[in-house]
Amino acid sequence: MNNVQIVASMLIRNEDIYIEKVIRNIVDFCDKIIVTDHQSKDQTFEICQRLAAEFSKIELHIIHALGESSQVLRPFYGTNTWVFAVDGDEIFDPAGLQEMRSKLLAGEFSESWNIFANTLHCTQLDLKTQKAWGYLAPPARAGARLYNFSIIDDWQDYGERLLGSNIIFKEGYHLGLRRYLHTELDWDTSYFRYIHTSFLPRSSMDKHALVNTRLNADEVGKINNQTNPILKLHRWLKTHFSHFMGKDWKNQKYRQGPLVEKDASPFFYNRTLRKRNTKSEST
Repeated sequence: MNNVQIVASMLIRNEDIYIEKVIRNIVDFCDKIIVTDHQSKDQTFEICQRLAAEFSKIELHIIHALGESSQVLRPFYGTNTWVFAVDGDEIFDPAGLQEMRSKLLAGEFSESWNIFANTLHCTQLDLKTQKAWGYLAPPARAGARLYNFSIIDDWQDYGERLLGSNIIFKEGYHLGLRRYLHTELDWDTSYFRYIHTSFLPRSSMDKHALVNTRLNADEVGKINNQTNPILKLHRWLKTHFSHFMGKDWKNQKYRQGPLVEKDASPFFYNRTLRKRNTKSEST
């Protein structure tokens, strides 16, 4: 593939605890980072504004409907673009991403539609000891993180970005062309892996929450779109009760397999940057 570019698509809302680390870890991997902020109430947007002033490759939008997060990706249909799905609670291994970038630019995955990454769904994170605890995918569920837009002509679903199956593929390509790297590589040797802080507070507004998982964008939308106040309250109570009891989608899909302990230092310490700085100091 010639002139390949990597464009991050971020849909965020109230993510001020980890959002700066998330963006800094991917900034060297991406040619462009498109951030769509769904009306954050904490300091998320201000942090992103500061980072956008530092890195010209960051494009920042405030959106009022989830469909707007899809619309900003329309210019990349049919172009030599890998769209990188990143949420505000996903902290990638930056050194591993450098290897992944080399493989993408060399065309190693050019016949794949999307690529799944190794994932640790994190229940506890200790930055002092650089340790993380959680559930690995596999056996827990992993998500597609890279999408090959060079093989599609259109994506006709206009809901939340990168969801939906109404995709118009170019001849010879189809939805089943998936690369499950999380089943090919183990966590400790994977070059495409991330810590998913799904069971940790993601916003300064979440620190005193009664539940250990937040409502996702779809759940929030279904509550907000209910016009009948009684039915809206019923849906709100039912959804929050499900989360409180651990019966929500995240608990059912992500708490699979044994609870494991992993070294988190590669995600919070940029070894490549340190190596570069050390070399500069010695010259």
